[in-house]
Amino acid sequence: MKLGTRITGIAVSFLLGMGGIAQVNAQEMETLSKKQQAIVPIAAMTAKGDTEHLKSSISEGLESGLTVSEIKEVMIHLYAYTGFPRSLNALTTLMKVLDERKAEGINDTEGKEASPLPADKSPLELGTEVQTRLSGGPVQGGVMAFAPAVDYFLKAHLFGDLFGRDNLAEADREVATLSALASLEGTEGQFHSHVRYATNAGVTSGQLWQISHILKDKVGAREAWRANQVLSAVYERKYPMPEPIDDVFPRGKISAFDYFTGDVYNQRLVAADDTTPCQASNVTFTAGARTRWHIHSGTQVLLCTAGRGWYQEKGKSAQALKAGDAVNIHPGVEHWHGAAYDSEFSHVSVIPNPKANKDTWLEAVSEEEYHKIQ
Repeated sequence: MKLGTRITGIAVSFLLGMGGIAQVNAQEMETLSKKQQAIVPIAAMTAKGDTEHLKSSISEGLESGLTVSEIKEVMIHLYAYTGFPRSLNALTTLMKVLDERKAEGINDTEGKEASPLPADKSPLELGTEVQTRLSGGPVQGGVMAFAPAVDYFLKAHLFGDLFGRDNLAEADREVATLSALASLEGTEGQFHSHVRYATNAGVTSGQLWQISHILKDKVGAREAWRANQVLSAVYERKYPMPEPIDDVFPRGKISAFDYFTGDVYNQRLVAADDTTPCQASNVTFTAGARTRWHIHSGTQVLLCTAGRGWYQEKGKSAQALKAGDAVNIHPGVEHWHGAAYDSEFSHVSVIPNPKANKDTWLEAVSEEEYHKIQ
């Protein structure tokens, strides 16, 4: 890859990959406490039901100063968001970890149990106060009016019985809630609401962004991406994190050939031989990466396996691609293909008769051409 193109690609990829971290200003650099940082993966692994990785997260949390009571409370709190099965599995995992540590001679700090709820208020009264304060105003109408029972349970049970327990601070509960919601599909609306709740509980914008970075380091790219998408919308960040993918096949190494804009990984899956006159390769494009315009003297077939991308033939409109799409490229057709600007993209490239099927590489797809189709 030419130096100028590669430097530009690296710069853009860095900004996108870090989710606009370069835009974080000095006043947003407050960090979560060590205990709060440890809550993030515990909550995320509880929500995912990943008990194997939860074990190590629990041990790290205990070493970071979390008490047994605080970790239990995170798991109890999350049943309202992830369901009893995930909460019970997490609590069972905690019991096993504590038994193993005790057998090794480690005595963990139990911490305090929750005090009784105020005697002068019903759970509904307490919960309504807590919910109103955290949301910044009364929560009513919409689904609450449509299903009054849900409104009651949210106020009396979630914000009364659970948030009213004093062995875990409200800010810690919101850190746990956001981490869990980021680990579940389709909870963007709830995550957005809890950004406001967390802010009103005293969690700063810098600490909210730190949750997404901890998710990326300790849990997974997709969980971090979910958090980043909502936070980027809330704080109007210009460069949200691009959507990551899980490759079906090995990603391989970054191609060193001057055929691409941005980083493109290539892994040969099937090599042609005398009995199999065909080759197949897994090709993974980072967000914004694409091929040059090029021509094959024979056929090429693209089998899309993950992410979102584009295919375009010269003189025609670009075709959006997603997992499950297939493209049959005829001999002699000038074309390019690659990732969307905000998502990674992977396809299997199938080349019949590779000895006779030759490539002709042409000019790069310009930034103007590329961004015109986004």
